[in-house]
Amino acid sequence: LAGSDRVGRELASRGQSEKGRRLRADAIGEQQRPRRQTATDRVEPEGRWRLACTSDAHSSIRAAARVMDVDVVEVPGDGLGRLTGERLDDVLRDTPGVFAVVSSAGTTNSGVVDDLAGVADACERHGVWLHVDGAYGGAGLAAPSVRHLFAGIERADSFIVDPHKW
Repeated sequence: LAGSDRVGRELASRGQSEKGRRLRADAIGEQQRPRRQTATDRVEPEGRWRLACTSDAHSSIRAAARVMDVDVVEVPGDGLGRLTGERLDDVLRDTPGVFAVVSSAGTTNSGVVDDLAGVADACERHGVWLHVDGAYGGAGLAAPSVRHLFAGIERADSFIVDPHKW
């Protein structure tokens, strides 16, 4: 669903999670994505570590940030409330210590899907981890009528989906 067509076909036909994981890893390798920096690659920021998201991100993101003892940087959404690559680029350029971005594949309150492709571009430019929160709306990946809204999700470093919410 979120990777190559070959991965989706294989998972749907066989339902084997281990094989799916290997196929997903192969598909990512075929795309030759650049390796993201890990915590050990990064220099400790002068201030605090930060993660970035919009104000519409689920409250669990802020709760997780408290547990990790990191700050949350709110990126202003566009007119629809979406996180966009352009606005994220500005924040990442001007804010030291951002190690991760949480983007939404369907917010709980309004169903907004962020500009996932633009956000992925910005994360790649800045070497920042991209997590996509699709717990509420990510099951839309399975619906051909709205699949186009999720363009770029296959470039996420991690994502969550909770299909029972659909």
